[in-house]
Amino acid sequence: MVKGPKSYRQVLALLRKAARDKGRVVEQVVDPKTGKPRGKGSHEVWALYDGEGRELARGALTRHTGEMSWIVTRSVEEAFEAELGEGWMDQ
Repeated sequence: MVKGPKSYRQVLALLRKAARDKGRVVEQVVDPKTGKPRGKGSHEVWALYDGEGRELARGALTRHTGEMSWIVTRSVEEAFEAELGEGWMDQ
């Protein structure tokens, strides 16, 4: 379990590193009809893909300055935990 709140940039960097270590790719989810990123306002949807482009997990990040709340940070960790392993954010 994540030890404390993290910023948007910290979470995204940790997510990309953990994905790379497992041979996966992280990308922002885009609506195929409009070509625009999914989400509303400062909320962005990110997904984890395998080498063949299959989506394995998905989670939402809030793009605010400063730290996200512990609850939001934990929900992001939980969204990707099945694929990246328990405690992936603190490794």
